[in-house]
Amino acid sequence: MTTFFLTLLVLGVVVLTLQFVLGLVGADGEGLLDDADAADGLDLFTVRALSAATAAVGLVGLIGVRAGLPGWLALPIGLVAGLVSAVAVASVIRSMKRLEVDKSFEISMTVGLPAKVYLSIPGARSGEGKIHLTAHERFLELNAVTTDGDIPMGEVVTVVDTVSSDTVVVSRTSPLLEEPQ
Repeated sequence: MTTFFLTLLVLGVVVLTLQFVLGLVGADGEGLLDDADAADGLDLFTVRALSAATAAVGLVGLIGVRAGLPGWLALPIGLVAGLVSAVAVASVIRSMKRLEVDKSFEISMTVGLPAKVYLSIPGARSGEGKIHLTAHERFLELNAVTTDGDIPMGEVVTVVDTVSSDTVVVSRTSPLLEEPQ
């Protein structure tokens, strides 16, 4: 039994070490060693979770046999330790994947948001003015046009459409809406 537990321990540690080293050089993002789906749920069948479980079964089983436990008793104790280890690793991976936040920004995210006119906007799309607004945790200054009449500096408006990657269409805002920060 000692050889069996030692083999499991070595196998688990070798796979974990290999994945760690590949991760340092950026080579573990695709293929066999990929844990990309771990953010969707508690995935116990990733390479990291399975190799951690294998190492835990081997380590706890080896400790049990060395402490004088018979193999038939050391194995289930090792299996419980392996399951606990797999759950712990899967939980950590899921938590780490949830930390990844998409900070990309598209101008379409501004539609419906209030903004403050920074540079007067000529009416009937006869020219561009500028607005300030906060969208997706970013303070933005955008070009703005309107189909309304002239909108003076300092007035609160609402973004109603986009024209290009830096130009939006705005409309006068109801005085009941709050001013953007």
